[in-house]
Amino acid sequence: MFYCKTCKQKFQKPKTVWESHGLDHPPYERVSLCPLCGGTDIHPAPTHCRCCGAKLYDTIGEYCCEKCRLRGEEMWRLERKKRKKQEKDPLYLLVRETEEYNRKNGTRLSYGQFVFIKEESRHV
Repeated sequence: MFYCKTCKQKFQKPKTVWESHGLDHPPYERVSLCPLCGGTDIHPAPTHCRCCGAKLYDTIGEYCCEKCRLRGEEMWRLERKKRKKQEKDPLYLLVRETEEYNRKNGTRLSYGQFVFIKEESRHV
C-alpha cells in the first residue's frame, strides 16, 4: 500500500515510467508515479498512527484522529528542537568526533581514551 502526498490518496501499486533524460541508450531512470494524479511525492502508506501506535485501517494520513495529529505534531516539533540542541552540546560533539576518528583510523577508542590522546597531542 502506498500514499500520495500530492492528492492524499492511498493506492496498491505505483505507476512506473522510465525517464530517458534525452539519452538514446540506457541506463534510464526508473520513476514511480501516483496512478491517480501522476505525482512523484509517494511513500509507503503508514500502517500505524505516528502518535499512539494504533493500527490504521482506512484512514488517510499518518494519524488515527485529529487529537493524535495535534499531539503527534507537537511531539515531533519538540523532538526536532531537542535534536538541534544536541547538535551543539559539547559531549555529543565529542562523541561524534570520536566516532569519526575511529572510522578514519580503524580504531575502537572510547571517548575518554580519545580525549586523553587529543590532550596529549596538544601538549607535545
